[in-house]
Amino acid sequence: MLKATGVARAYADRTVFAHIHLEVGAGDRVALIGANGSGKSSLLRVLAGLDTPDAGTVTRSGRVALLAQQAELRGTVLDAVMPAELRRARRTFETASAALGSGTGAALQAFADAEEHWRVAGGYDAEARAEAVLAGLNLPGHAPAGSLSGGQTRRVWLARLLLSPADVYLLDEPTNHLDSAGAAWLEAWIQASPAAFVLASHDRAFLDAVATRAAELERGELREYPGGYTEAMALKAALRGAQARDYAAYQRKRAALDEERRRQASKGAVPENRRRARDNDKFLSSHKAGRAQQIHSARARALHKQLERLDEQAVARPYTDHRTVRLDLPPAPPGPAEVLTVQGLSAARGGRTVLSDVTLQVRRGERVALTGPNGGGKSTLLRALLGELPAHGTVRWGAGLVRAVIGQGGEELRGLSTVGDALLDANPHLSPHQLHEVAAGLQVPGGPAFALSALSGGGRTRLSLARLSVTRAQVLVLDEPTNHLDVRAIETLERLLVTFPGTVLLASHDRALLSRVATRRWQVEGGQVREMNGVSPQPTA
Repeated sequence: MLKATGVARAYADRTVFAHIHLEVGAGDRVALIGANGSGKSSLLRVLAGLDTPDAGTVTRSGRVALLAQQAELRGTVLDAVMPAELRRARRTFETASAALGSGTGAALQAFADAEEHWRVAGGYDAEARAEAVLAGLNLPGHAPAGSLSGGQTRRVWLARLLLSPADVYLLDEPTNHLDSAGAAWLEAWIQASPAAFVLASHDRAFLDAVATRAAELERGELREYPGGYTEAMALKAALRGAQARDYAAYQRKRAALDEERRRQASKGAVPENRRRARDNDKFLSSHKAGRAQQIHSARARALHKQLERLDEQAVARPYTDHRTVRLDLPPAPPGPAEVLTVQGLSAARGGRTVLSDVTLQVRRGERVALTGPNGGGKSTLLRALLGELPAHGTVRWGAGLVRAVIGQGGEELRGLSTVGDALLDANPHLSPHQLHEVAAGLQVPGGPAFALSALSGGGRTRLSLARLSVTRAQVLVLDEPTNHLDVRAIETLERLLVTFPGTVLLASHDRALLSRVATRRWQVEGGQVREMNGVSPQPTA
């Protein structure tokens, strides 16, 4: 249905990718993975036909739909998710129905044609299908589309795409702004669909659930592996390991051959010492010396040709990515065993009760995951615990505890101007050299003098992680810390949290992260916080 052959894309003097080959057939579900900036979104636009490749061709034998926000949403949410073709068919059908009163043959024929088009487009059950999709994505069908939040608007565009008939769906980060229930619903929808999918995502649990193979963009090249994300990365690591062993064996063999070649060449170049032979033996001595030089030189030439053949057959040197994301916390005193005690906590926002009579207790070393639907109150609970919004009840933190906070919207960066200001705000004792080192370790662009206003969403999240890396906190309060992060950075954060000796309060929809990190889980919903049982952290790879 979709085939890319030798596709390349460049911006100015930078080649994003080249020589891309990808085939998508019926029922394929391809996970498109890669680091931020590797070109996944650009490749999706080329596959969809929105951008023209700088080289190569893309052929499409079916209908292709791309998840991309293109225009302002109008009317109700239910109106907004209806595909454009269906909306046109409905307008035509309504106009033809209104004209039936004339009783003319032309009006009857126009109505019959419009009704047939409306039926074929799926108009009679369109509203029922739309309401099912909206329910799965937790969207209010009769709410004005213009009043939605950014996350809800993104889900409306996803709903419109899923309701549009297509043979190949290209989804760019489809689980962004979906809670666990919404992500599970989308997984089931994709698994039940006969269409093909190309899924660019950093959601490991989602890709493991739906993908049949993975295609990784790395250094401008596309490599494919079978299975979902975890299976693909395990195979990639095994292949890289085998390649490294083969390359090491090649280097050892080459070094031994080269050493022997040098030794033979050295012997073949040693001149005859005629003074050591008697006069009557000089002719014989010269003959033997010349013959020995010929033999050693011939051996050296043969070894040189053997080296050339070995180099022609050698495996490529394995790629080593030195852009390692480093996140190491400095040592901190352990602090008290009783970290947090909450009694009768209640809070309201916009006149709506979000938390009601909440009682909690957290001890040192516990890693608590806050889960629940979008709008359930996870962020409100964290802000109430931090004293950032009006609330009733008692919140008592252990004496002397230092807390490090990463807010969902980067609230901790407000009032700061540059990357350096943000790092010094977290630790005023950092030297200029340390500012550069910390920012580079987490790949924060631009250096200490770079303006915060010019950072992307991913850059701001990385900066918050960099601030985290220089604090001596015993408590980490993290609200959706993986927003805008690629898998490499998410896995770095995951390893840190698993080994962190202090206490973690973590609100996230990243199911893979929660399953590996959490020792406790709170379900925040309907104004209540309920302890969930059966949370068992999984070992990291």
